[in-house]
Amino acid sequence: MVNLTIDGKEVKVSKTATIYEAAKEAGIYIPVLCYAKKLLPYGACRVCLVEVEQMKGRLIPSCTTPVTAGMVVTTMSDEIRKVRKTVLEFLLVNHVVDCPVCDKAGECDLQDLSYEYEVVTNRFAGEKFDLPKDEINPLIERNMNRCVLCGKCVRVCDEVVGYGSYSFINRGFETKIATAFDRGLNCEFCGQCVSLCPVGAILPRPFKFKARPWQLKEVNSVCGYCGNGCTVTFGTKDNEVQTIRFNDKTGVNDGNLCIRGRFGATYVNSDQRLTSPLIRKDGELVEASWEEALEKVTEGLRSAGSSAGIISGARLTNEELFLLKNLAKAVGTGNLDHSGGECYKGVTEGLHETLGLQASTATFPQVEKANAILAIRNDFYETHPVFGMVVNQAVKRNNAHLTVIGDKQGKLTRMPHARNLQHKPGLEVNILNAMCRFLLDEKLAKTDGLQGVEELQEALADYAVDAVTAAAGVSADAIKQSAKELVSAENAAILLAYGLPYTAYSRELGLAAANLALLTGIAGRSGSGLYLCGEKSNSQGAIDQQILPAAGALGVSGMLKSASEGKLKALYVTGEDMLVSYPDKGLVEKALDKTPFVVVQDLFLSETASKADVVLPAASFAEKSGTFTNAERRIQRLHPGIKSPGQAKTDFAIFQALLTGFGAAVPATEAAAFMALAATTPGYEMVGLEMIGDQGYVWGGETLVPEIRNLVAVTGGKALEAKYQLVVGSALYHSGTTSVHAKGPMSVVSEPYIEFGREDAAELKIVDGQQVKLKAAGGEISAKAKVDRRLPKGVLFAPYHFGSLKLNRIYNGQASIAVEISK
Repeated sequence: MVNLTIDGKEVKVSKTATIYEAAKEAGIYIPVLCYAKKLLPYGACRVCLVEVEQMKGRLIPSCTTPVTAGMVVTTMSDEIRKVRKTVLEFLLVNHVVDCPVCDKAGECDLQDLSYEYEVVTNRFAGEKFDLPKDEINPLIERNMNRCVLCGKCVRVCDEVVGYGSYSFINRGFETKIATAFDRGLNCEFCGQCVSLCPVGAILPRPFKFKARPWQLKEVNSVCGYCGNGCTVTFGTKDNEVQTIRFNDKTGVNDGNLCIRGRFGATYVNSDQRLTSPLIRKDGELVEASWEEALEKVTEGLRSAGSSAGIISGARLTNEELFLLKNLAKAVGTGNLDHSGGECYKGVTEGLHETLGLQASTATFPQVEKANAILAIRNDFYETHPVFGMVVNQAVKRNNAHLTVIGDKQGKLTRMPHARNLQHKPGLEVNILNAMCRFLLDEKLAKTDGLQGVEELQEALADYAVDAVTAAAGVSADAIKQSAKELVSAENAAILLAYGLPYTAYSRELGLAAANLALLTGIAGRSGSGLYLCGEKSNSQGAIDQQILPAAGALGVSGMLKSASEGKLKALYVTGEDMLVSYPDKGLVEKALDKTPFVVVQDLFLSETASKADVVLPAASFAEKSGTFTNAERRIQRLHPGIKSPGQAKTDFAIFQALLTGFGAAVPATEAAAFMALAATTPGYEMVGLEMIGDQGYVWGGETLVPEIRNLVAVTGGKALEAKYQLVVGSALYHSGTTSVHAKGPMSVVSEPYIEFGREDAAELKIVDGQQVKLKAAGGEISAKAKVDRRLPKGVLFAPYHFGSLKLNRIYNGQASIAVEISK
């Protein structure tokens, strides 16, 4: 720590702090334009100039100057004020004055400083900029006439996002910030540049002219998309979410958001939302009262009893899932599961068998300080983009060694010095086994306290590095080097994403990743961790609440199979459009057709809901109270920003009413439900709602120590022998089937596509945008071609989010699908 004096006040701060940070910590105001706490110091705008007694004779930028012991700082004087005013005048020499129509009015730092320093005229003459606006893309407007060259957009896109869209071009008075070749912006549209721009140069187009900042009510909540659990701040007006506001003061994401989090919440305002219950009469779904609908649901479930099946999505809150579990008990069925069942086996079975846990062993911030990172499935950046930004910072700021195991290239593989183990589809487990075998053979493994070492070594006889190299098509040296880096790193992380499009080898991947985490000493060690990251916002909460089949009861696969054979009397589906997102559409279709009584609870009349006997209109995450648990076990609170449309109710209120109909005890509020669930949920026992502050509460602590350390042998996959094979997965711009109702993501990717590598496209004479057909066992799909360079020869890719593609006609959960291609 360092002692210094700022404006006569004694201050004690970290020796790594800058003068600006020290002043801010002491509550002393220094104006800034180019500073942002998440970015490296830059010192471009010079608005933060201060005087230091030991450096008499010149003013220095406070945001780039580190503190030293005994430093005496003055942040305001007549001279400082005069210089700052001159700096502002310089900034305004070429700056247009169009505040009346600028959406930034009311929250523009330049406007505030000009007012504070009374810059009402300008002593310096200059021609105002007249640069063309960039309105080519649908989400981000760039008006460089308003730019003050602080460089925040350039820096955040490089330092945090890892995309590098922007750069300074030209020199002197002609300097401006532009994209490559000064073209229109064409990036991943996360909007990080929007959030950091201190003026109106970069604006979110969907939110333009919706409201002035002072008209908006701000409400903090948690993003409803992926398991990262980012804090979002709704800007609401007229009972609509008008904006997602920048907030780096609370939450795990430091104000960072992806395109889905920043531009994907508009589906809550959709006029396509269900607003009243529907009941099927004479073959048609017609509006009904809540009383009639609930009575029908209660009768149907009571009649089915143990022959009822309940399938939930993982975007319900913990409190709602707790009531749903109680509802299953009240109905008398153990047939309960969530989100496809099979895709969760990696956590619920794989980790349980090896570590005795069903969750990640560490928290996200620890990854930023990791020395070695292994990402399994390279599209991790597409499933959890903001966590991907943490990986980017670990690589760029901490020089972390990054290895990616995946069947296609992605953003992670383009990071500096990233090692890419691009393998034939379905062979991830084989590579992990090879790494384990190498560590054991070379006596590098940390085997103290581990059970099953000899058994695992015997079981890995077929997974020598050279044998796996030949089968998987990856470098032997890369496998060995990656294993060495993981085992020798002071801090290391293994990342594995799971979800509906990744059902193949889910349990096996959980086991293999856990084996490697044990042999490298990562599992349970402070600063290191094994991260299992769920696809949806409360995937971990669903596992924690044991939304899983009871002993001897049916999971999702069993329920659908049983229902398709006419053995289930009722199916209750909440928060899932199974006909679009679940593997094996034929099975799902048959299950829904054969089940005598089907209830669907959702926001929209989805393809699945249109098959139901009763449809219950539910509330979105923006309309709820309760908690989500993210992929690092952080419990965070949701707060409603708007009211639900029409008669739509929260899932909590619907389950309350149904439980009452069954005569069961019901918590009166979400808070009461949390107290009840905390008392019975392992890890939650000591957690009270009052303990969940702005940063949430991580159950189990920052490092979760394994209850057992049991190595379990696991068999790898076998490469599919086919000239062309299709892999299925997530696309950055979408999440499940929810985002296809959101204007932001849909304005970027509005329809399904089939992606080809350039080599295949050239050989097949397929060009970008051309309609193509894929024929496979189960049927044929058709979509426009997208030609890129990230796929190896013979491998195609299709995202699973779009119902119109009918992808699950040919996707049954397999690692890859043999296909024939035609135009």
